[in-house]
Amino acid sequence: IPPEIARSNIHATGVISYESFEPKRDKVSRVVLFNYDLYLPKDFVPKPVDGEVEEFFLWSIDQLKESMARDFPDPIKPNCYVVIIEYLLRMGYISPETPGYLDIVRELRSGDCQ
Repeated sequence: IPPEIARSNIHATGVISYESFEPKRDKVSRVVLFNYDLYLPKDFVPKPVDGEVEEFFLWSIDQLKESMARDFPDPIKPNCYVVIIEYLLRMGYISPETPGYLDIVRELRSGDCQ
């Protein structure tokens, strides 16, 4: 993403914190994820260049929700799910009327940030 596009179109949206247990290493990790929305021109096609992802694609909200199913054929990295959940909350796709809403909000800020 060219720096001029990123600088003018990125917006900080919040933070997620959580702790995870790594059984193989018998270790608890603290994680803090700072989240941003990046608005790209409609004709911009991002290219994976850092080796972290294979491809980018544009999904509808319904496709995004479907990707979170346990049996989704191409699982997303676990730490990406919390970012998706935070986005769905922020945009109102998960509303206060949703069962467990307060639990979800609390869990997204459950890690010790020290």
